[in-house]
Amino acid sequence: MQTSNPEPFINAGLEAFALGSDELPQPLIGSRDLKHMLYRFFSFILTLGVAGCVVSGTDPASFASKSAPPNYVRYLVPKGDHPFRYSRQGEPVRAGIVSERYELRDGDCGGDDCVNPRFRTESVLKASATQARFNQDIWYGWSFYNQNIQSYPQSIALKNVFGQWKMGGFYPPHIKLVQIGRGEAYRGGNRSHDVVIQMDDANEAFGWGKSRNWGIVCRLFSIDEARGKWIDIVMNTNFGTDQNGYLRIWINGQQRCDYRGPIVAVTDTSRFPGPNHRRGIYVSSTKRWDATQPSVKKPTQIAFYDEFRIGRSRSEVDIRLIEQAGLPPVD
Repeated sequence: MQTSNPEPFINAGLEAFALGSDELPQPLIGSRDLKHMLYRFFSFILTLGVAGCVVSGTDPASFASKSAPPNYVRYLVPKGDHPFRYSRQGEPVRAGIVSERYELRDGDCGGDDCVNPRFRTESVLKASATQARFNQDIWYGWSFYNQNIQSYPQSIALKNVFGQWKMGGFYPPHIKLVQIGRGEAYRGGNRSHDVVIQMDDANEAFGWGKSRNWGIVCRLFSIDEARGKWIDIVMNTNFGTDQNGYLRIWINGQQRCDYRGPIVAVTDTSRFPGPNHRRGIYVSSTKRWDATQPSVKKPTQIAFYDEFRIGRSRSEVDIRLIEQAGLPPVD
């Protein structure tokens, strides 16, 4: 939740640093010291820009003109101010000043989604800000608030996606948080937990199918139990391409996922340098709903996100550890 995009400033600073001491104005300190200081300074600012938000005020109204989170762009989203905006006075905020509000209405679509049909309000991390790489450790932390989304029986499940990592285009996601039908598919864990982790990329590439729960590897939480409260999520993975891959997820401090094995099959980096993150609300399938009750309008769904961070350790991204340490929120 940043009030201005830092990229031009960061890029200008990094370009100046890249010139070398011969092309910089003569400093009062040694050129090696100057380079070191510039490197540390711009690395710090870049971390703020990617992992969260920069503090620049205490008025939520100052966020009203922002069309996407910092370092993100909107993707296949219909026009209007309802698909995405920052929270207003009285709306839920996990920490700090504002949160991200996503609203999806029946028929909200853009591009190819409109003919499939699928609906979405989703923000996509820019390629330049994508930090994840194959077979490298990375941590994510964020908070999710369900305002009115309900659980659905398997016969009309909309397969809501609340976050995914993929290589763009029509490639399947390596990892996604998806809401399945009540009691559907995955045979392990708490069957009331209908928000699960699914690995479409590995499922399709390795032919997992029914024997491997169609790539569903973990159950996380119940969308009904999450209504009206914040869910704190921490995720650690290496986007592994072989048996050394791993994925661990904590929900409100309790570990709900500990997967070991391949995660990634598609490694095409023509669009993104590594697994690209996106979040919001994405109705990934309307077939069941339309086949069962074609004349019934799909419900408006609203969710909030807050305190999104990317880091190299749990202490850098876990909002609960950050609060215990007395550190500030990202906005």
